[in-house]
Amino acid sequence: MANFNGLKVLLVRPVQPDARCKDSLVSLLIRHGAVPRHLPVMKIIPCNEPSKENLINGHLLDYTSYSRVIFTSRPAVFFLFEWLKNNIENFPDGLPDGPKYYAVGKTTAGVLKKFNIDAEYPQEEFSSEKLLQSPSLQEANGEKLLIFSGVGGRQLLSDKLHSRGFLVKQCELYDRTLLNYFSNEINNLIGSNKIDIVIVHSGEMLKNLVSQVSSAELISLKRLPLLTPSKRVSLLAKKLGFQNTIYSSLASSEHMVSILREWYSNR
Repeated sequence: MANFNGLKVLLVRPVQPDARCKDSLVSLLIRHGAVPRHLPVMKIIPCNEPSKENLINGHLLDYTSYSRVIFTSRPAVFFLFEWLKNNIENFPDGLPDGPKYYAVGKTTAGVLKKFNIDAEYPQEEFSSEKLLQSPSLQEANGEKLLIFSGVGGRQLLSDKLHSRGFLVKQCELYDRTLLNYFSNEINNLIGSNKIDIVIVHSGEMLKNLVSQVSSAELISLKRLPLLTPSKRVSLLAKKLGFQNTIYSSLASSEHMVSILREWYSNR
């Protein structure tokens, strides 16, 4: 197993709202000899406006009418169960039994398992596209389906499932906002050549990173190798002018470290 021998890695994904310990990717990188700098360019916040809270409450009161439920992310699981905990007088038994559950990725499914929920998830590539290939999501006859997600983002799941005959509702539980607290540190690291590779987990994070880098350092940033968890984000990076992109077919920490190791041994 190759050691990264002090490889300097910039990681910009947000701290997970349920994180009680070090980021799993950071821990793996350290274990394999890299020197990661975890400097988030986004933060995740709950939807707590009265209008959003009323919508969440409405979806949960109508929960037994849904035959399928999809969780798009780990924060979606966290904020849903936080909501239930904070509104226990209205939902003393938690989520009712009944619907079939799905998760976009293995990590999300793993978090659901902690709440005794077994969710189907893609086995080869953790993405909305792969989840849509599930045989049980191909056709519906007016079945109601609920998607727990963040605000905005891609509408691929909703649009495709609607076109297949599902009555789709979306319950937005959290939002993502720009975090520029580490801007100076990020610029200083790039300007002093103290970064060997950058890891970005979404297009939104990539845009946030670019927005915080000064014009003087942006040229250097775009010359650095960039590792992403999907071809889609890699293509966006190329459109933004990044010259050396690498992508992983899976977003799991283990798989991304494996792809990073392959790149490191061939560079």
